[in-house]
Amino acid sequence: MYGLITYVVIVGGLFIALWKHPAVALAGVLCMFGLEQWGQATTPFFAQHQTATNLIMGSLLLLAVIVQVCRRGLAILAGYPAVGWLTMGLFAYAFLSVQWAPRTDFSMSLWSNRWPYVVTFIVLGPLVLADRRDLHTAYKSLVLVGGTLTLLLLVFVEWDGRRIVLDQDLGNPLAPAIMAGLVALVIILGNPWSGSRIMFVVKWVTVLMCLALIVRSGSRGQLVGVFAVAAVCWSVSRGGSVKQLSLLFVCALCLGSATSWTIEEYWTRPGYIEHARRWTEDSAQEDVAGRIHNALSLLEVWLSSSDKIIIGLGSSASYDRRILGFYPHLVPLEVLAEEGLIGISLYALILFFTIRSAIRCYRALESDPPERFTFGALLGGYLFMYLLSLKQGSLLLNLEPFMFGIVLGWYERHLLVMNSALSEDEAKEGSIHEPDSPTGGNAPSESSSQLWPAGKWGRTSNAMP
Repeated sequence: MYGLITYVVIVGGLFIALWKHPAVALAGVLCMFGLEQWGQATTPFFAQHQTATNLIMGSLLLLAVIVQVCRRGLAILAGYPAVGWLTMGLFAYAFLSVQWAPRTDFSMSLWSNRWPYVVTFIVLGPLVLADRRDLHTAYKSLVLVGGTLTLLLLVFVEWDGRRIVLDQDLGNPLAPAIMAGLVALVIILGNPWSGSRIMFVVKWVTVLMCLALIVRSGSRGQLVGVFAVAAVCWSVSRGGSVKQLSLLFVCALCLGSATSWTIEEYWTRPGYIEHARRWTEDSAQEDVAGRIHNALSLLEVWLSSSDKIIIGLGSSASYDRRILGFYPHLVPLEVLAEEGLIGISLYALILFFTIRSAIRCYRALESDPPERFTFGALLGGYLFMYLLSLKQGSLLLNLEPFMFGIVLGWYERHLLVMNSALSEDEAKEGSIHEPDSPTGGNAPSESSSQLWPAGKWGRTSNAMP
């Protein structure tokens, strides 16, 4: 019963909060698979109706988009970036390629199961963000919901090795690890509630719990990804001063020691010791070699099919037992083989525009340290999910990198709008002197005050509003 009560409190809180803050729905979607395993592990109803959580979170997101449309109308599409249209083009072409896949029936079955997630993450997810305040709301909600679920899954459910014991099955260990990784990166790079001493302690305890959950699930890629992305994006978020680099070293030392201790603790537990070899260098090298081999085998089939070089083998062709029988765990090479030169060209354009957006955002925020926390967390989320797409899942199972890429493009568009508004205001202040004005200049334009209500980028302190 406690599991159902907790589930209802989390979901009910998200539904109540979205009426004022629609962006909480984005956090709900990112925590969806962790919440799903909590429900199925504690409540028979969710084990018997396995898509219930997905439908609830999808409805939450759709309702949030409707709320944004009612408030802002079609203006929510005004900042939709080019990378979003390219992403839709890639997935539309992938769906079209089902028609010439080796097993059209099987590929169509996969699409029938995955298309709601494509719509949820790629189409609806970015639309709940209207300005940077919504992004901050999503960050805080992700920490609150994801941190709570991390604690619940770490302490209050039964585990069988690296998997959570559900009512009728065993859970996918990667799902809670991804959620925990995103929560940890938002705390480390986004620094929410920076002005609160109490939240400072709560945040870093949450980071430790997230790392413990990743270790508990035996998710090596997620663990390496959190440390690597945090190290790369630390200077983006906090600057590259000697003080910050020293702080990075101390954090890495403390978190690394805690992680090492956690790994040693779980190695000695019954039921988990058999998975201890996962953490050895030999095991990691074997898994990497196996995935590269599978991807190259898929490419070999593609290259040997001269009529499919341009158009590809067809979506999910790798699932055909005559080819691999499973996906190759390496999305870029999968796209090249299954969607051909057309698909990989779209994929490369998506990657190019995303990198360009990241570079432009970094340059625009060099002189605005408070807002760099926002950008650092966003870039960290994208890099984390993109790295995971190089070692697990397929195109249809790795939707989050595309969603983060679209949000990065959206964020860049908003920065460009604000830069333009500020330039206009500065030009007016330099050429027009208003005697009646106490400052001798013009008030900020209406558009800029609506988009960024305070400070250079709408921030008055390091604390997220």
